Amino acid sequence: MSLIHIRRAHDLTRTAAREKLDRVAEALSKRFDAHCEWKGDMLAVSHPQVTGSITLGERDVVVEAKLGFLLAMMRDRIDEELVRVLDREFPAAKA
Repeated sequence: MSLIHIRRAHDLTRTAAREKLDRVAEALSKRFDAHCEWKGDMLAVSHPQVTGSITLGERDVVVEAKLGFLLAMMRDRIDEELVRVLDREFPAAKA
């Protein structure tokens, strides 16, 4: 089993950040055929080979995923895609 953990700071309102995470969920659904569902401030992500979550905090977003055996071989590609999507939706927060 392979793990992914990405933390991204943001300086958005909760509503704006949640809208961006909705776009992230749409991208994950299209790209990886994953099912995404909000549970409070956590976006649960499921796929036969992935269990994970994207947690929306006041000033950050945390992506955590456990990849099954088959997807573990593609961990780097999946990690790169997640970073690309997060870079697009959550550019660096202002200092």
